[in-house]
Amino acid sequence: MTLEATHLLAAASGFLGMLMIYKFISPRVVPLWFPAYHALPWEKQIQVNEIFMAGSHSVVVCISSWVAYFTVEELKPTTLWYDCALTRHTSAFFWGYSIADLLLMICHPHFGDVYFLMHHVVSLIAGYLGMASISIPYYVNVFLMMELTNPFVNFRFMLKALGYPEKSLLFSCTGVLIFVTWWIARLGPIPIYAYHMAQLMSTGGFFKIELSMQLTSVLGYAFFTVLNLAWFRVIIKLFQREIRGLIQQGHSMAKRVQQETNSKKGG
Repeated sequence: MTLEATHLLAAASGFLGMLMIYKFISPRVVPLWFPAYHALPWEKQIQVNEIFMAGSHSVVVCISSWVAYFTVEELKPTTLWYDCALTRHTSAFFWGYSIADLLLMICHPHFGDVYFLMHHVVSLIAGYLGMASISIPYYVNVFLMMELTNPFVNFRFMLKALGYPEKSLLFSCTGVLIFVTWWIARLGPIPIYAYHMAQLMSTGGFFKIELSMQLTSVLGYAFFTVLNLAWFRVIIKLFQREIRGLIQQGHSMAKRVQQETNSKKGG
């Protein structure tokens, strides 16, 4: 495992950059979109700032990892060693952010429960190994690609913290987008990941890489899979509720349009 100055710089940018977004940018940007921010209690403002920081990080990691997936030809399930600069620097940025968010979680325990704490600890390990190692970069990138869901998850959390109406169209749309992206980035890849990992093991290549990468690529992914399936139970209920809400809003809108049309004809 080798680390270069650019990897450490990416990690530092993830750590310091996200803390600056939390401390300085969010308190100035969020009120421009949602004036209700100023009326929130201090604890809620802190929560909104943390959510905005998490969402900002997830946009960067999501874009970078999916660009790597579609543009870097060497990112293949059979590739044992390849120094993918984009994946390693994205992992470094992710690692730096994870440290910052874990620090905030320690300072403000109400940010998350024990499951979020476990999630962050495993993320720290996976992020560091993805930054420091050149082994199985395809599988490292799959971990990062899960961030596709998080811009929508964090935006929904922020709307809820700001007291935005849960029956609004914006709220309903975020629920649908979470459901769709959860399938694309977290549930759909599970059998594909398992198949390619089994193939890698059957050829013996898997056992040539470092033990730390072996454990993380199997146990780490199994941990995230369990979490993703557990959270998906909540998302299904959310999706059903939002679809019903969108249908009701559609019926209400159609009814209003019909009433306006009839009133114009009557006039």
